[in-house]
Amino acid sequence: MKRVVLASGDKSELGNIKPMLIRSGYNVVAEAANGMAALKAIRTTSPDVVLLDDRLPVLDGMQVAKIVTEENLAPAVLMVSKGNKALVERARDVTAAFLMRPYLEDQVYAAVEAAASSYKRLAQLQQQLNELQESLNSRKIVERAKGVLMKQKGFTEEQSYKAIQQTAMKKRTTMKSVAEAILTAYEMGI
Repeated sequence: MKRVVLASGDKSELGNIKPMLIRSGYNVVAEAANGMAALKAIRTTSPDVVLLDDRLPVLDGMQVAKIVTEENLAPAVLMVSKGNKALVERARDVTAAFLMRPYLEDQVYAAVEAAASSYKRLAQLQQQLNELQESLNSRKIVERAKGVLMKQKGFTEEQSYKAIQQTAMKKRTTMKSVAEAILTAYEMGI
């Protein structure tokens, strides 16, 4: 069951959307009447999705969505008044989905699901990117260490690679760790 924070400055809107969310199988973990209260609720409840009124008092929905997105707290669905295309254009980079007034239950469900799934895909892509960057960084360090071994010991590139690989296996560590040790020793003149 997805956990949702619902934020609107309009009590009747809160009263209309919350039952829609509950009927769709969501757990509304917090409600907020202004942007600051919404941020506090988001930070304390760690929801799966956040629904934000574009007209929230104190901080408007777009400002809250921007903070939530920058801090990677949850996907934000911005609830927008019809005819407010300019806001949709401005908010495109900070929200995962939009919900146009007046709301239909199917549209609320679709927006929440779209936001949650795109957020999940983005998180997976970010993890893959981090892993690829770490792999590239490791390869660069191993390449530099191979160069040191080739220069100091007169090894070929293949011999340097095998020396690092075998040392890593003997010490039950990564090739990156062995390469870092080689580079540190070289820099210290050992």
